[in-house]
Amino acid sequence: MKKEKSDMKEIKLVLKEIGGKHGLEMNLDENGACTLDLADGRIMLVQERPGLDELDFVATLGPVPGEARAAVFTELLSANFYWNDTYGATISWNADLEEAVIMYPLRLDDATAESVETVFNRFLELQSAWAERFAGLLAEAQTDGGAEQFEDDEEESSGENDSDLIIKA
Repeated sequence: MKKEKSDMKEIKLVLKEIGGKHGLEMNLDENGACTLDLADGRIMLVQERPGLDELDFVATLGPVPGEARAAVFTELLSANFYWNDTYGATISWNADLEEAVIMYPLRLDDATAESVETVFNRFLELQSAWAERFAGLLAEAQTDGGAEQFEDDEEESSGENDSDLIIKA
């Protein structure tokens, strides 16, 4: 069911009220978006997507230095698989910002003031947990131990093609 403009006005009022509870000014602009500066220094975007009848919550996790990308992206992709560790949110790479981001879409079809507030609060918790986990992934990937592990794995290889080993097994 397509939302009427009056329903979006109600959602905007709900967002403003929720923002007030968190000490945030959450007023969607004429483009249906607002940017929030979170306490942990990260940025969160709340954006209406009228064509999809969604409200998206997007937060930055941080940049990933080149030397850490393979290890960090592997972990992020694994967590994303069937939303295994993201609880319905999606982790992506924003090439414009050159940062990893976490995003959760809220369908507005049957959204209520309570469901919008619940999703917002859960997203803040999820973003905070992932910001902490992300920092740990970066630290681990940037240590010499992580690099040594990759070197050890390469040294243990028998030199045979991995697909040949699978076929022979």
